[in-house]
Amino acid sequence: MALQTHCVACNAPLTSIIISNMGVLCASCSNQGLFRKRIIVTGITRMSGDHICVSGIDPDTWRFIRPVFKEGRLSKDFAIFGSSQTFRLFDEVEMEFNRYNPSPIYHTEDWIVNKNFAPRLIRHLDNEEMIRVINRMAIENLKEEFAKQDKSVFIVKVRNIFYVGQEDSYGKFKVRISFIDWSGEIFSGMPVVDLLLLAKAQYMIKKNVIAWKDQIMNLFNNNPYRYLRIGTTRQFKGTYWQQISAIITVPDMFNGEAYIDYHKKNGVNI
Repeated sequence: MALQTHCVACNAPLTSIIISNMGVLCASCSNQGLFRKRIIVTGITRMSGDHICVSGIDPDTWRFIRPVFKEGRLSKDFAIFGSSQTFRLFDEVEMEFNRYNPSPIYHTEDWIVNKNFAPRLIRHLDNEEMIRVINRMAIENLKEEFAKQDKSVFIVKVRNIFYVGQEDSYGKFKVRISFIDWSGEIFSGMPVVDLLLLAKAQYMIKKNVIAWKDQIMNLFNNNPYRYLRIGTTRQFKGTYWQQISAIITVPDMFNGEAYIDYHKKNGVNI
């Protein structure tokens, strides 16, 4: 359990400290109808069907936020308008939410989004701003933080990636990565759900880049600021599985490109 000292919505001090894994609303926010919030996007991930998962950081409370529809997962259309992508990593966007909807453990970041309010792009963070955000949010020991069960999203400082693997399972292209976090813990064969990396890898394969796996590793490992964003699945077969939901480097190893750019190059219908 964690000590909750401030409102999860407005960051106002609570009248009393509450011990809970879930964030807590103050009395004022509990009576409020809608929440207009800024989010710094740190993950855009692939899910089943035509669904995606978008999540990021609330710069007012410094907590992770995962927008979800009342019915469940976001549709891809929510993050794409026409042929241009609304969300890119480290975009600051504005959304409107109906209510906070945390799970008792792990998935304490869920907010029900108002589908009638179109997300609004505010700006894209520059490199210095990205570093400040990452340094504030990053952890060094994933195993230790995961055991607390109070969040399902982590930005992990990484020593290096030592393996990138490709597989096709049930007709779906998949990538797995093995890495060592800053504390020295080894994580082997973790699946990647980051839409950008998956789309870039498919494009490199399409262009017959034989050493694309080595290129990915070298781009990451030679970067002075290197992090993996780890997301936790909902419970499946009695386990909460970990996945790589974004590869974060400063400077950006993807040179500002987004998954929609590679989808177009790959001939994917947007």
